[in-house]
Amino acid sequence: MATRKRVRGVIASRNKLEVAMLNAGIRSQSELAKLIAEKENINSPPRDLVNRTFRQTRVSHQTITRIATVLNVPPHSLFLTQDELESEEELNPVTVTEGAIYNDKSELADNNAEEDLDASEENNAIIPSSPPTLRTAKVKYQRHAGTLRHTYIVAFFIVSAALISLTLLWNTNENTVDSISRSIPNVQSLMIIKGNSELEKEVARHLAKRLKKDFTISSVSISDIAANDSPYSLIENYNVDLVISLELVEKGIFKALLGFAYTTANKTLLASLIDSETIVTEKTIDKSSAKLESALKQYLAGPEYSYKGLDETNAKNYVSSQALLHKGLNEGNVNAALEKTHLILAAAPTNPLALAQLCNLYAQKMYLTADDNYLVHATDACNRASEQAKDKPEVLFSLAQKSRRESDIDVAIGYYLEVLKVSPNYSSAYVGLTESYLKKFLMTKNSEAMSLAKESIVKASRLAPNDWMIPFIEARLHYYEGNASLALKKFEESKEIEVTQNVLGNLGSIYFCNGNIEAAFQNYKAMEHEFGASNISDHLLATASFYMQKYDDAIGYNLKSLDAMADTNSNGLYPIWINLGDSYLAKNMKQEAMEAYENAVKISQRSDQNTTVMVDQLYAYLHISRMNRTFETGSVKAGIREELSSIESQISDPGAKFRSMVIWAYLGDKEKARNIQKVLTSQCKGLAKYPGVEDILG
Repeated sequence: MATRKRVRGVIASRNKLEVAMLNAGIRSQSELAKLIAEKENINSPPRDLVNRTFRQTRVSHQTITRIATVLNVPPHSLFLTQDELESEEELNPVTVTEGAIYNDKSELADNNAEEDLDASEENNAIIPSSPPTLRTAKVKYQRHAGTLRHTYIVAFFIVSAALISLTLLWNTNENTVDSISRSIPNVQSLMIIKGNSELEKEVARHLAKRLKKDFTISSVSISDIAANDSPYSLIENYNVDLVISLELVEKGIFKALLGFAYTTANKTLLASLIDSETIVTEKTIDKSSAKLESALKQYLAGPEYSYKGLDETNAKNYVSSQALLHKGLNEGNVNAALEKTHLILAAAPTNPLALAQLCNLYAQKMYLTADDNYLVHATDACNRASEQAKDKPEVLFSLAQKSRRESDIDVAIGYYLEVLKVSPNYSSAYVGLTESYLKKFLMTKNSEAMSLAKESIVKASRLAPNDWMIPFIEARLHYYEGNASLALKKFEESKEIEVTQNVLGNLGSIYFCNGNIEAAFQNYKAMEHEFGASNISDHLLATASFYMQKYDDAIGYNLKSLDAMADTNSNGLYPIWINLGDSYLAKNMKQEAMEAYENAVKISQRSDQNTTVMVDQLYAYLHISRMNRTFETGSVKAGIREELSSIESQISDPGAKFRSMVIWAYLGDKEKARNIQKVLTSQCKGLAKYPGVEDILG
């Protein structure tokens, strides 16, 4: 391997810096400088250093590394590529200035190693060459010992711009020069940059093993070269023909491995390897390295190689979309994930991964809003994904998710099992399977369904021990088995892994069911503080406020929740109207209460008529008939009694049980109501503490 050459300073891309700052949540160069000072424990923020870097002045690799560390990106991802540099110089020769040559000895040991570059930069202005005759021609510059006065540079720039503009006008309809195609040299030696993660290292090792029969292979860790070299310079510095770089994109439990080929002038994406399996095995690593080998050979065989899958930006958007959805099933996350997915589809409208994700997201949106219009979008996306790749695990998974959200549980279970045949380590499929078996248990009280749910979540936990959804779902299983204390413990475990809206909401509900209404209220307030007010947080706060007998607060929160959902065509609004009716009734505002209950009945008729909905309708109708003085009519009482008797054996939801208790009490069957209260107290003590419940039960 050749002796390393002296490396000239590099130029960072202002655009890439600003994008990285935006992604890191840093608002200004000044804030970036302060963060560097904090991280390096130095007294004075290196503002000049940051300013020079943003001015696209040549600085040392060490400077880029210091900035990249704070921005949490690989240093080389901030560099101007050779093509970008030439484009910058061609369009505006005075903005890209060249610093002095330096070697490793010129780097100072302290944190202000760049400070002595200022003097040398002032004496190395660029003298432009003759104006280009075509926009595609490359502009080269020669070094000059002296300086060029600013007026000459400006004058030249104006002339250059004019000539370029005229050239573009002249050549609007004809191309007088053949376009320059990228030629691939005869590649005999390769360098593979291994990256820092275990996955990158393992794939690099397998790839090197595959390629060593055809090429001379050397490898290096990115941490060994990042401070001194960009991938573009490695070919010359290490005397190799081509550089392969692996970059792992990770968001929580989701990941994509990107493979790039670097020449001195170009960066080409060879493949974006997206795998939904949670555990990385020898088989999946070998599969990834085989795909990279195949892509590399296609790249070397064809100068116009173009990767057919998701490009770098869209691969990152896909991982971000998955992570956003997984972070918590609330509308804000779903909407943000939808935005990322639509960006992908704008560039790749037939990509099955993106279409499958779109289907999953619209199914979640339908579930959250109870708006069936979203089901049309979900079905369309799933159908299009199936047309492209019907056996792909991500496509099968989206079909399972959609079926579960439609309450078509047996079909959902079938799809999840198909996913696991194709992709045995797909942890999210086990999570979905658990949810499906749990729903089946709640619908049928079949103990075998609960056993299968437990079996599935154990398998999921082995594959993804750091997934917040695992203890979250375990908590729900314990809760529905009647073990509220163990459920509370599991929800707290989930919260330790990741604070999500789902965890805070359910923690509040567990405290509520334990009878600690104040603790429930505080968790609901924490959810509002952490994720902003929403129809969900307002609805939960309204319920807690009602049970704390703060009826004005309950009315206010319910009205806010309804306002938040005013623009939706949601069938899920009716429970809020029932809560609002209860709150008005507690304040003896009978006219307002009646209107709220009437709205609840009207809207609930558009919902699927399951047992819980039917009990809620009877509850609202009971109060309406009591207020309009028709309840004592024999036919009304008899009708309510008959309908409730026909479904009482199927009632499992605690809220529905509570409302059936109230109905039986008003119907005069106090013994049945008391028996339900006993069951309800063991299942959810808070519900049994309904204000005035003893008056109702007599």
